[in-house]
Amino acid sequence: MSIALNMEGPSHSSSLSPLHSASLSTDSWLHFLMTENPEHDGTADQQTDIPRVPSEFREMKENTGCYEPKVVSIGPYHHGKKELEKMESLKTKMARQFVKDSSVAAEEMYTKVKDLVSDAREYYAEESTGQFNDEKFTLMIFLDGYFIHQFLTNKLQNQKLRNEDVASVRRDLFLLENQLPFRVLIPLMRFYGRKGDGIAGEDKSSPRRLSSESEDKNLMKIIEQFFNDILAIPPQRESCWEKISNSFSELPRKLKSITSKSPGSMSITDFDHLLDFFYWKFVYGEGERERGGRRYREITSWNRYYSVNELKNVGISFMPSNTRVFTDVMFKNTLLGGALLIPQLSIEEETKPLLLNLAAYETCAGLYSAKCTSYVCFMRSLIDKPEDVKELRSKGILRSTIGSDDQIAQIFREITTNLAPNPSAYNEVKSSVESHYRSTVKRWILQYKDPISTAVVKYSFIYGIALSAIQAYLAKTKEKPVAEPGGLETEHPIPPYEYFHN
Repeated sequence: MSIALNMEGPSHSSSLSPLHSASLSTDSWLHFLMTENPEHDGTADQQTDIPRVPSEFREMKENTGCYEPKVVSIGPYHHGKKELEKMESLKTKMARQFVKDSSVAAEEMYTKVKDLVSDAREYYAEESTGQFNDEKFTLMIFLDGYFIHQFLTNKLQNQKLRNEDVASVRRDLFLLENQLPFRVLIPLMRFYGRKGDGIAGEDKSSPRRLSSESEDKNLMKIIEQFFNDILAIPPQRESCWEKISNSFSELPRKLKSITSKSPGSMSITDFDHLLDFFYWKFVYGEGERERGGRRYREITSWNRYYSVNELKNVGISFMPSNTRVFTDVMFKNTLLGGALLIPQLSIEEETKPLLLNLAAYETCAGLYSAKCTSYVCFMRSLIDKPEDVKELRSKGILRSTIGSDDQIAQIFREITTNLAPNPSAYNEVKSSVESHYRSTVKRWILQYKDPISTAVVKYSFIYGIALSAIQAYLAKTKEKPVAEPGGLETEHPIPPYEYFHN
């Protein structure tokens, strides 16, 4: 038995699916389904460590500019754009000064980069690197690498750039399409760290092992310090009771993190680029990467979303938590209510592009946990109106320097358009909120809290007046003089039993 498929057009290559053939037997069709590798059927998407932003992220016009660099291009995707030419000349100037101040010959530095060209090309989408020959590609990543190094080590201030330009550079370094592989950046940074000692001692047997452990730690500190400066938030003043309460509540989590930390902590060579580094340090925050298969957790319950003011009306308060992993949201039970502990977040010009590029990174990397995407969607569920933003600002959770409460609410609405969070994200938090929201006893107490307290105050006031009147009457009666036999008055009356006895 055969299945005839009448198809027009020329015959197709054997690498295509048998369904494109003029005819095929049932046996060959089933054989294709069972044996062919979909990665080699010509339809699989190219997987890269520095991919293009998916088209669905660019569909929102309000978000389009969040994926494009403003002042500086890194890598091939945006190289050569006219609006970025000013910074290209600065890159050349900075690299020339660096080579001049270094004891390492410029030829040695350039040769090291040239040796990594073939590896570096594999990090990008293939069509983006075809326009560059090896010489031009080497020069591009050479200049980009030293530019990033100078910025990370705060050397850019010597170039007398405006504060606006520095902020724009910082923003551009967090774009998904504006990354340089650590496979190239780290060797360049070592030239500075080793002060002319070359690259001796490098382990040639392992392409991922680029330096000694001590060098890795030094480079990690440089990058972490750069991110810490960006995330720096003025500390909140706490009452004595809050300090004691927070210290006890944080102790079990600290002990757990210490005991669960793997002995082989991640080194600088385990990261692909700056955005990748930022993600695993400040978004995922558990020190372990999700490589390979993904685990899907079963969703045991459905929980609706409530805004900040809805939760506030049922006794749930909001508190800033002391953690730099800004996705680490928790729920804490109290006597009659509860509290949502949410890390502090500064809303600035670069916040929206950062969150969107982190979400795009999660999508491209296939991270089912989708921590950043789930976080912004969770925050969007809390922020329905400007009043919700106002409440979070009053608690020190949101800090903004760019606009009104309504504008901040609009930013979260725009960020979450077309985003799909992990359905299991914050499941425990949402379950605790739902349980509290549905608690009949707590809701009754909270509902009648104001009438009851008003009645208590009212009757306490009446009771206080009556009690004061009685006390005044008794005091006056006690002080009134009493007449003694013989017409004399005494200020202190003689008890009756003593009078008759005498």
